[in-house]
Amino acid sequence: MRLSERYPRRRAFITGAASGLGRALCRLLATDAWHVGMADVDADALGEAANEIASLGGHPHPVPLDVTDFPAVQQAADTFRDACDGVDFVVNNAGIGAGGSFAETSIADWEQVLSVNVMGVVHGCKAFLPHLRDNPDGGHLLNVASLAAVAAAPRMSAYNASKAGVRALSETLYGELKDDGIHVSVLLPGFFPTNIDADLRGPDSARKMTRAMMDRSDVTADDVARRALTEAARDRIHILLSDWQSQIVWHVQRLLPGTYVRQLPRREAEIRARLSS
Repeated sequence: MRLSERYPRRRAFITGAASGLGRALCRLLATDAWHVGMADVDADALGEAANEIASLGGHPHPVPLDVTDFPAVQQAADTFRDACDGVDFVVNNAGIGAGGSFAETSIADWEQVLSVNVMGVVHGCKAFLPHLRDNPDGGHLLNVASLAAVAAAPRMSAYNASKAGVRALSETLYGELKDDGIHVSVLLPGFFPTNIDADLRGPDSARKMTRAMMDRSDVTADDVARRALTEAARDRIHILLSDWQSQIVWHVQRLLPGTYVRQLPRREAEIRARLSS
């Protein structure tokens, strides 16, 4: 991988590493013998994932971690830096899903989603930035957002807002850190199969819709992970999948934002009708 050539000491730290995209990223890096800090709130699943990474040739450094706890994130960053004598690649991937109309989304759900999806990324960036600055090879921050940061579909207000925040943060950091030799990317994937619906905040209807959308996708977590690492190595700021849906949403929303937003309710209703039939 070109990322391995750029960072020959191969030291990565990934949150949400026990399942889904985070685990897929760990697997790919393991095949190139990376040291991988693996953080996840699910300690049992994390242990299983770490064993898999070791079996693939990687060097796992598992740590149970709640990304909403900044002192804990900071301690995990310092511990990984000390264990590996630095860090090259940080992936802020941990997140939770949310659905339902704005009216039925509680303030508690809003606070939880923003705490994990936005502040969790802020915490990761804050904790690792000093260590990336100490790296003579520079370093790379990859923040995982979603196509929801662009698409802004109805009945996903909390999730859309959280992922738009990650995109805005990443774009800001790209400008601030470029002269320090630190690259920043934001990943904007659409639906693909993960377990995000397991702890999704919102009504059962939102959970069922999310699962239906994931089941219809022909993209896997491994596909997304491969795309993310390839495009990060090319210093892409925005990393999208190559599927037609992602490309259409990205370009139409940017070129014809008013038209795009006006069409959203109709398109969302059509998708719901198709999935329920």
